[in-house]
Amino acid sequence: EVEPYTPKIYACLRDKSTRVRRHTLMVLTHLILNDMVKVKGNVCEIALCLQDNEPRIRDMARLLFHELSKRTNSPIYNLLPDIVSQLSQLHLKQEVFREIMLFLMSFIKKERQNEMLMEKLIQRFPKCTSINQKADLAYCIAQLKVNDKSIKCLNDTFKLYKNALFDEDVLKNFMNVVNKAKKNTKLDTKDAIEELESKLADAGVAGLDNERADAQAKKAKKRA
Repeated sequence: EVEPYTPKIYACLRDKSTRVRRHTLMVLTHLILNDMVKVKGNVCEIALCLQDNEPRIRDMARLLFHELSKRTNSPIYNLLPDIVSQLSQLHLKQEVFREIMLFLMSFIKKERQNEMLMEKLIQRFPKCTSINQKADLAYCIAQLKVNDKSIKCLNDTFKLYKNALFDEDVLKNFMNVVNKAKKNTKLDTKDAIEELESKLADAGVAGLDNERADAQAKKAKKRA
């Protein structure tokens, strides 16, 4: 029974020794691909290996995710919301987080999975504790393929992410989704795309005004 010891094994992926990290990942790759341990819960540690300083570790992590992507039960799709949340809480450099997620999001090919993942990621906005976490979510949403259902989802759930649109990065990523939708000539929902674009622009301006007003109020309070 390996399962009780997996947290200790995964912890070795952060060891200072390159050799320890490499051999740990080799062992975990063997255990995961042979269904001897569950990847859920600790997958964030393997995702971090995609940005390891050692090229062999990075390549091995990429290979593991490639092998997982071939499985019929869509493990990467099922693991992605947890990976996003866990990585986002580690306060990684923005480019590190985004390079990891860009690689992992590339495995989401099915239209239905894109739709479901967009909904799951949007539902996480109210749980975020910082604007950086919201920007991370918005970036991931912008990497997904866009169809009529995803535009409807963004319109229907607008109130969940509306308050984050004062942030330039968040707004830019949602606008990227709109621009992607405009280029997709197969989409029937031209009116819905225009509605979303208008709501995003209005909320961005209003949110920025509110942020400035809050900042001025705090300054005035300090002077008082």
